[in-house]
Amino acid sequence: MAQNTIDGNGDGTFIIDGNGDGSFIIDGNGLQGADAFPEPPAPPRELRSFWLESLDGSVIVPLSGTNGRALMPGATGLGLPPVDVVTGTTPGMPGSWLQEVNVLERPIFLPLTFFSWESQAEFFEMLAELRSVATDWDADLLGLNGTFRLGVASADGDRLLDVTYRSGWEGVLGGGDGGSDWEKFALNLVAVAPFWRARDATTQSYSAAPGTVFLGDGNDTHPWPRQISASVTVGSNMPILVDGDVPVWPEFTFTGPIPSVTISYQGTLISVPAGVPTGQTLRLVTDPRARSARLDGVIAWDRISMGATFSPLRPGVNLVSIQLATAGEDAAVDMSWFTQWKAAW
Repeated sequence: MAQNTIDGNGDGTFIIDGNGDGSFIIDGNGLQGADAFPEPPAPPRELRSFWLESLDGSVIVPLSGTNGRALMPGATGLGLPPVDVVTGTTPGMPGSWLQEVNVLERPIFLPLTFFSWESQAEFFEMLAELRSVATDWDADLLGLNGTFRLGVASADGDRLLDVTYRSGWEGVLGGGDGGSDWEKFALNLVAVAPFWRARDATTQSYSAAPGTVFLGDGNDTHPWPRQISASVTVGSNMPILVDGDVPVWPEFTFTGPIPSVTISYQGTLISVPAGVPTGQTLRLVTDPRARSARLDGVIAWDRISMGATFSPLRPGVNLVSIQLATAGEDAAVDMSWFTQWKAAW
């Protein structure tokens, strides 16, 4: 029978014999080598994980897909937040000129599938757990950036985003969207604070020995009847490293006895001329979303100087100066912040 033959002979050479009848025989004769049609490589494994959690972290809803809760392809809003670019024009000038860039709230879209291989009761329990996390609307929202959190874990570590449910889970009965023990739905969320943050705060703690006593010893003796101590410089232009790629607003905690304290860095000058009494704590939050000054929980803006200025710490190295006046042995200053990022990874 006439046939086309490719004969490998086993020595690395090939003999091609075409007899023109449209059939082919490929005979390798034991030739060892790569497969003629290699298997395509397996798609890369998804190494990132996602979950939703309550603000206090007591309830966590994993979206891994192995437990009846899956994040489907098509999620959006995990990269950069939207921005509003403000421009101006000048007659006779082509184009425009840039005035400012405002970062807007971040919309998040999460397509989900929930299902149970065991029972409808288990399926309903999973839905109820998610509803309890996503609909905690009755709490005091003052100072909050959201009502629950979206979490992402990757090679860059864990990152969290405070979010609030907006729409999407109104429900569709039957068809291709669900059955008695499974349901496909989407969550439309909004993050009013659009940057991802670390789970734990970064904290720098400072303390200082009391200043040197001069002009008296406090025993009503001459030449000065009372004790006076020199002010103590905890650190001048101390390098403070801020990770991430977003400026952060620090929180300060002052523990008495501190007669007075001054903190300064670029754009910031904070003075507490009235100080902090022994055994009490003054907490100063500089973030504009929740700015406050409280002494043991009581509003205490009167202890902060009227001319105080606030600004965030920039990513990279910041030079910070702290000076205490006649600090006691238990005096301490803590500065803390949450590292932030523009994207989930």
